[in-house]
Amino acid sequence: MLPSHLNGHSPLARRRPRLSAASPPAAAGESPAAGAGATTAADSLEEHDRIYFQSYSHIGIHEAMIKDRVRTDAYHSAIMHHKKFIEGKVVLDVGCGTGILSVFCARAGAKRVYAVEASEIATQACEIVKANNLSDQVVVIHGRVEDVDLEEKVDVIISEWMGYMLLYESMLPSVLFARDKWLKPGGLILPSHATLFMAPITNPERYEGSVDFWCDVYGIDMSALVPLAKKFTSEEPSVETIGGENVISWPSVVKHINCYNFTVEEFKCITAKYKVSSMMLAPIHGFGFWFEVEFNGPQEYSHNVPSNLNPLEIIQKKRKQSSEDTVLLSTAPEDEPTHWQQTILYFPDPIEVKQDQTVEGSVTVSQSKENPRFLNIHLECSTGGHTLVKDCAMR
Repeated sequence: MLPSHLNGHSPLARRRPRLSAASPPAAAGESPAAGAGATTAADSLEEHDRIYFQSYSHIGIHEAMIKDRVRTDAYHSAIMHHKKFIEGKVVLDVGCGTGILSVFCARAGAKRVYAVEASEIATQACEIVKANNLSDQVVVIHGRVEDVDLEEKVDVIISEWMGYMLLYESMLPSVLFARDKWLKPGGLILPSHATLFMAPITNPERYEGSVDFWCDVYGIDMSALVPLAKKFTSEEPSVETIGGENVISWPSVVKHINCYNFTVEEFKCITAKYKVSSMMLAPIHGFGFWFEVEFNGPQEYSHNVPSNLNPLEIIQKKRKQSSEDTVLLSTAPEDEPTHWQQTILYFPDPIEVKQDQTVEGSVTVSQSKENPRFLNIHLECSTGGHTLVKDCAMR
C-alpha cells in the first residue's frame, strides 16, 4: 500500500495495491479456447506487468470497482442499450476481472463471450460463470489479450480500461490491440469515446489543514515543517474527491479519444494548450483532472469535438443528449462520486486570481520510460504575471 497524500491517496493506494510478482498465467477453464489462451508468451512478461496483473488478484480491488454503482450501472445500461447489437453475437471482454461484464453480456443474449483476464482472479471468474450456468456462453481465458488465441473474430469489444486521470495504468493499448486483431469491420466498442478534462481548482481547507496547520500546533511554532509540507503536498498527484464549488473555471479538453480509430502511438504522449478565465476571486491551489466516457456505436456519436467548439459548448451538448440516445459515465466534480474520484496536481504555493482573470498554459501527459503503466505530467501555468512549471510522476 502506497502512502496517502494528505486527504487524498496515491493512485495505487485505493484501486491498485502493490503485491508480489505474479506467476505466469495459465488456463482458467477446460475449454479448448481457454487452453489456447494460456500461452507461454506470458513467461517473458516485464516485471511491471507481473506486478500489475498480480495486483488484480486482490479481491479488494474488484470489490471497490463493483461497489461503484455509477461505474457498474453505466456498463450495465450500455449493454442493455446495445442489446439488439449484442444478441446472437460474439463478445470479447478485455480484462474481465471477476467476469461481471461478461455475465451481463451473456444475459443480454450474446452467443459467446471470450472473457480474457491475465490475473489470478480468472480462476474465480471461471467459477462464477459455472455458478450462473453460463459455461456454454462464456469462455474464460487466463492470459494477456496480446497473447491469447481466439477461434473467431468478434462483433463486440467491452472493457473497463480507464485508470485514474483516464490514462493511468495504460490499459487502453490492450483494447486497441484487441480491436485491430479481433474486431470485425463495423463492430461495437464499449466504451467508444473518452474525454479527459482539466481545470484550475481552489481548495483552501485542504491547504490550511495540510500546510498552515504547522504554524501553530498545540501552541508550538512548528513552521519549520511548512516547506516540507508544501513539498509533500505538491510532489505527486493526489487522488481525492472535490466538488463543483472547488472548480474555478470552465474545463479545458486535454484529449478526446475515439476508440474506433485512436492509435497506440497517439497514446504515448499527449499535449494540450489551455486558456480559461477564473469565475471568481480565489487562490488557485492547483489543477484538477477528470474524465467522461460514452458508449456509442461507430455511427452513433453525434459530435467529434470539433476544434471550433469550446469546452462549455462540448459539455452542454453532451448534457442535452437524452439518456435514451447515449450512456455517459462521468467522473466530473459536479457529478456523483466514483472510485476514480479526481486527480489533483497541487502547487507548492497558491496563486491569487481575480474574477475573469486569464489562466493559460499547457499540459503534457506521457508514458513513463521506467514503467509504461505510469504517467509523467508536465504542466505550465501563467496568470497575472506569475509563471509556474511543474513536473511530476503518477506511479
